[in-house]
Amino acid sequence: MKIIPCPSSPLLARRIAEISGLEIGNAVFRRFPDGELYVRVMEREGVVVGSINSSDDFIALIFALNVLDKAKAVVPYMGYARQDKAFQEGEAVSIKILAEILESKAEEVITVNIHSMDAASYFKNLKNLDAMPLIGKYFADKDVIMISPDKGSLERVKVAAKNAGCEWDYMEKRRIDATTVEITPKSIDVDGRDVVIVDDIISTGGTVEEATKILYSLGARSVTAACVHAVLADNAAIRLFNAGIKDIIATDTIECAFSRISVAELIADSI
Repeated sequence: MKIIPCPSSPLLARRIAEISGLEIGNAVFRRFPDGELYVRVMEREGVVVGSINSSDDFIALIFALNVLDKAKAVVPYMGYARQDKAFQEGEAVSIKILAEILESKAEEVITVNIHSMDAASYFKNLKNLDAMPLIGKYFADKDVIMISPDKGSLERVKVAAKNAGCEWDYMEKRRIDATTVEITPKSIDVDGRDVVIVDDIISTGGTVEEATKILYSLGARSVTAACVHAVLADNAAIRLFNAGIKDIIATDTIECAFSRISVAELIADSI
């Protein structure tokens, strides 16, 4: 069995191959002049590695899986996982459809920090790996406080902080009166401290931008953003740096300039 890199994850796929001792398979991905995708895989068995950061990424992944007689799918970033229920009548539950297609083509699906357990529930045979310990270890020799931008990521920041050996907290909304809401860390004083905002995904960056401004207003010395999946849509990185973010630290589930932490060993161990 060989590693088949999709166009969305070429470097991560090579890292996985090197750690696992598997060879890189022979595959071709290109685009026709009309925009359609062409995929050719000259293997019969393989581990197809490709994050889903766009619809084209999903099509490339499915085409590659379909060619193989026996396949595993490694989807480091599982796009569409935030649409895990019908929020309004008539909406497609995107992750449910995606799960059905993936599992019809692959004997096993491996991902990293899928957005929610609701999203994971649509898969029958999913390995959901946790990269939060890796984020924690990255900051292990640094004197920081880790903070979740909301209560929803509380469990994630706990895991990261445990591996960093640092304090943790989360941003809490307190209603002051009928028209005023105050957002502050629940219990820790950030005055004069270096703070790391930890989340699973940074997409448009709005939540992190708001949290950054609040933390600086409370006296934080610096604010860094750390996440597993750096989607960074709509110039989010520029917005965050304009808000005063010192740095953005992410894994290579989505390959970008901020991918300082590799999940290659985590994935290699699982295959």
